[in-house]
Amino acid sequence: MNNLRLMKGSFWTAAGITAATLIGLAAVAGASTFLYQRPAGRFPAQLVAVMRSREVLDNPGVTGYYERLFAKQGRMDKIYIFDHSFRIFRFKPNLTWERDGVTTNGYGLIGPECSLQKPPSTRRLALLGSSITSGHMVHANQTYGALLEKRLNEVQPNGPSQRFEILNFAVVSYTLPQILDVAVEDVPRFDPDGYLIDVNELSVALEWSRHLVQITQLGIDPKYDFLRAILRQAGVSKEDDSAIIRAKLAPYRIPVLRGVLQELKANAARHHASLILLLVPAVEPADMSRRRIQTIREVLDSLDVPVVDLLDSYDGILNRAPLAAYAGDVHPNARGHALLGENLYRKLRAQPDAWAALVGSETAKQGAHK
Repeated sequence: MNNLRLMKGSFWTAAGITAATLIGLAAVAGASTFLYQRPAGRFPAQLVAVMRSREVLDNPGVTGYYERLFAKQGRMDKIYIFDHSFRIFRFKPNLTWERDGVTTNGYGLIGPECSLQKPPSTRRLALLGSSITSGHMVHANQTYGALLEKRLNEVQPNGPSQRFEILNFAVVSYTLPQILDVAVEDVPRFDPDGYLIDVNELSVALEWSRHLVQITQLGIDPKYDFLRAILRQAGVSKEDDSAIIRAKLAPYRIPVLRGVLQELKANAARHHASLILLLVPAVEPADMSRRRIQTIREVLDSLDVPVVDLLDSYDGILNRAPLAAYAGDVHPNARGHALLGENLYRKLRAQPDAWAALVGSETAKQGAHK
């Protein structure tokens, strides 16, 4: 009987402690938004946001992130062409949202059909990047690139006689070396006036070497001289497992990223096109995206090209879960893309070098603000 009483007493004690803990956590969560709006409370509020989120587990720095991403989307061969090329895979053409969950045109680009030849009286811009820019789980016309194109054609910065066209070359899971290859091999055929490059944490932080690991294990030629030299210096081998290759490449992260960005700049110059780098955040709590991308700030500053920083696009929003494509994900949904698009246009207008690169230097010099 005494043991039974003790067991009942322990149960109600544990239940009381649990209830009190949950009430306390709810109170802390509720107070976090209040704290976030005050300078002294911003850091503890961010800690609460990180603890409440699933991104501690489901973030781009966790091994297997891309595997989970594709598992949510389905078999990769449904929407990709795989070959033994440097890029390894690319979108299939003529995918539809209803059937495939993504829309591509006849050239395999995100969005509606376009002509290979640039239409008359059109300023054509090529947008390159990975899953955020391709609009993972978002309709093509809701991506920040499509929203920027729509805004430019409404504002008509070059007058009513010229329209803007933004072609979206982004592909889910691409890292910067793959993006470089798209810029070199595919984009020039479309004769763009400028290149917009999405630089985000998925391609510059812990997953930066994923593609190099893959081509090493598959025995694919690194194609670019600076990559060949770095992989040779790193001493990687196709017999190494992924963890070993990543470890060998770790000291070469900055040289690889610097080399890719320099090649992107040189490629744009060869084709007499402008280049703008976009720092695009993932939907993560606190300042995770900003902190990861800041690790290459010195490289970006050395390039002498316009850099548009969009990392503050979600500032002021403590609970960012409603901006994600699905629970625990870091890709923006339509609302997240709308915030990115609005911030991008605002930053472009406020930054003369970027605006000149976007609309053309002669128009920018006229300073017509709309």
